[in-house]
Amino acid sequence: MDLNFLYREAEFNAFTTQHGYPLLLIAIIGVVSICIAKKFLTEPQRWTMLFVLSFVPFLGYLIMVVALLYDGSFDIKDDLPIHVCRILTFMAPIIIWKRNRFWMGIIYFWIIAGTLNANITPDMDFGYPHWDYFSYWLKHGFLVLIPLYYVIVLGIKINKKDLWNAFWTANLYMVFSLVVNYLLGSNYMYTMRKPEATTLLSYMGDWPWYLITTQLLALVLFVLVYLPIVAIRYFNKS
Repeated sequence: MDLNFLYREAEFNAFTTQHGYPLLLIAIIGVVSICIAKKFLTEPQRWTMLFVLSFVPFLGYLIMVVALLYDGSFDIKDDLPIHVCRILTFMAPIIIWKRNRFWMGIIYFWIIAGTLNANITPDMDFGYPHWDYFSYWLKHGFLVLIPLYYVIVLGIKINKKDLWNAFWTANLYMVFSLVVNYLLGSNYMYTMRKPEATTLLSYMGDWPWYLITTQLLALVLFVLVYLPIVAIRYFNKS
C-alpha cells in the first residue's frame, strides 16, 4: 500500500474548510459520545468510554513519532513529549485510569484554556493529507473532549482550588521546560522563542517578557473558563 501521499507537503490554511471540517467532526463525535454516555451507559461504562477517548490523543502523538522515525527526521529538539499538549496525551489515560481527582481538576484548565487555543489558532507544519494534519487534530481536538466529558457526564465538580493548582503546576512545568530547552537547545513550550504561526504569543511582547505576560494571561484564561461553571452552579441553586 502506497502511503507516500501522507508525506506530501501540502500547505495548511487556517480558517478554511481544512480547519473547520476536523473541528466539526470532532465536535459531532464529542456531542454523540456525551449523549450516549448520559442516556444509555452505566457509571462504570461511562468511565470506560472516557478511558477509550483519552487514548485518541496518544494515538495522534504515536502517529507523529512513527512517521518521523520512518523518514529518519525524528529530532529530540522538536519531537519529545514536552509541549503541554503532547505530555497531556500521556497523562490523560493514566489520570482517567486512576480516576485521579487532583489532576483531573488541573488538566481541565490546562486543556480548556490552552489546548482549545491550539484548535482555534493551529500551529502545524503541513495541511491535508499530510500525516501531520491527522496527528495534530487527533492530539489537540480530542484532548478538549476529555474534560468536557468528565464534567458533563461524570459530574466532576471543578472548583477554585483546582484553578490555583492548575496555575502553580503550570508555572512549575514552564520552569521544567526552560531547563530542558537549556540542556537540549530546544524550544519546547515556546519558552525560548515564539512559534512562527500567529498565536496569542504573537501579542505578548518579546522574550523574555512574554514568559511573564503569558503567566498573567494564563491566569485570566483560567478564570474565564471557570466562570461558566460558577454560572451553572448559581443558576442551579436559584
